[in-house]
Amino acid sequence: MSASKLFWLCIFTLLITVSGSQGAATDPLSKANRLPASLEMTVQGFQGAVLQEGYEVARGYWRLWGADDCKMPLQSVGFCYGNNPTAPYVLAIVPPWKDEFVDRSLQHALVQGQRGMAANYRLGEREALVILAQMPPPARYFGMGTNVFTRQTELNKSDPVYAKLDTPSTLDLLYIIFGASPDPTRMMMIASFGDTINNVMIDNQSAGVWGEPRYFVITADEQMATAMTEALQKAGVDKSLVFTEPAGFINPDNAAKPQLLRLGYGPEADDFITYIRYSMPNDTVLGEKWREELPLTILRVRAPNGGQAQKPYKIQQYEAKSWNFDESALQGDLNSLVAAVKSYWRQDGAGQRPNAPAAQFKSLTGWVDLVGQHCLGYDGPPPTDPAENIALPRGPMNCLGDNMDDEPQISAGTYPLDDGQVIAVVGTLGTKTGNATYTSLAVNWFPQLVGVLNSDDPVLEASAEKFKGALSDPQLYKKFYVYYYARDCSGLYPFCEEVPRQLVPAGGTIKILQRNYMTPGSTRGPDPLKVLTPFSIQFDGTKGMRPAQ
Repeated sequence: MSASKLFWLCIFTLLITVSGSQGAATDPLSKANRLPASLEMTVQGFQGAVLQEGYEVARGYWRLWGADDCKMPLQSVGFCYGNNPTAPYVLAIVPPWKDEFVDRSLQHALVQGQRGMAANYRLGEREALVILAQMPPPARYFGMGTNVFTRQTELNKSDPVYAKLDTPSTLDLLYIIFGASPDPTRMMMIASFGDTINNVMIDNQSAGVWGEPRYFVITADEQMATAMTEALQKAGVDKSLVFTEPAGFINPDNAAKPQLLRLGYGPEADDFITYIRYSMPNDTVLGEKWREELPLTILRVRAPNGGQAQKPYKIQQYEAKSWNFDESALQGDLNSLVAAVKSYWRQDGAGQRPNAPAAQFKSLTGWVDLVGQHCLGYDGPPPTDPAENIALPRGPMNCLGDNMDDEPQISAGTYPLDDGQVIAVVGTLGTKTGNATYTSLAVNWFPQLVGVLNSDDPVLEASAEKFKGALSDPQLYKKFYVYYYARDCSGLYPFCEEVPRQLVPAGGTIKILQRNYMTPGSTRGPDPLKVLTPFSIQFDGTKGMRPAQ
């Protein structure tokens, strides 16, 4: 009998033997995630291989998570998480280990899981999460990452970001990013500890990404990563198709310094969440089919005796953001475009005209140092923006699900909508300046922090053409956009989107977020110092105040 046949016979026998004791651990959860038969066979082969080596295994599942799921965090946390409404997230749900502390106060901080499972979990030093996935159809973006969700800690009012936001106009944001979790001994963190694994990385390593099986390992122990990769190879997986997200926690300069992550299963340990963003599929029908089926699974695997990592990962250095075009060259044209839009509305302060207030967005990366490792207290790279005067180390702080794949920018103003206001956003279009693979403009119900509407780059294109005469070169209009949000878009179509009361109730206010994803030719998003932030303008859009058509 060949070695391969002997291996599979042993695996089959072992799975039969352990099936009575493993229960949900070997349940395919086929109703939640519909895996191709070949991938399910790989799952079973991998599971059998690690069981044969004496590891414990528990199987979870994946589910979609979007704005409708904000109901639970709104009730339990008081706000949602600034979701990007371009597409729902795909959230991992996992069972707890028998000795793992489960914080019941966080049970509804995200979603209610099936069979006692939850989205947030603790991570042991000798544990790995292993994801086996049929990748989705081609799209603009795919990214998988893990965040510290909450941490047992105390508010640090000496944090320079806290001091910056401790003003009447920014108190709402202060309460969000320095807020306690439903467990008052813990703070919300939602902070990255390293880079996401995105479609460009996957393609670079495995010469392909879309519609094919790929495998992911999340662990704090390099020895566990090696063992999981070897088990996948035994199940027939080529090593090039396996990607590791290191949960690095040891200071690379001094191992005696405080660790970045608090690993373990007790109440004092950090808890984590793992999720996927899959956005703007080339074929929306095929993309939605993948979301309906969610052909991927997640396994928790740990050494039976636990203990310390045999080869602990050091804190991972983020990849630097990059750019293809320095947009500062367009600042003068952007200012001229803002002036032209205000003049078009006859709300530019000329003569007896009203002067519509305009304010430039702020880069969340620079303004509040939205960098996960910094939010967790680490003083390593990347450096903070010198203009913002933020000294490291600092934190703890809620990092709002940060990542290096995008550059997030937030409107300085918070806007009402019920009295005829029209909010214009005027900015550079990153997909046309060469600094973004896709651009997303999102309306957030604020301070609830619920992303309710999005306008992606295809609908923003050509929206500045009406104002091209204001630019130094009329053809530059292609690099800009002018877009509106209002309760009533009469006379403003096609470059306007209405914000219904079903999404932002009467009396509610909004902020607008822009995200530029993935600099073309790079594995990360654009450098915040090389892209311009848009302007938002609040116009009086009541009867008689709108531009004549």
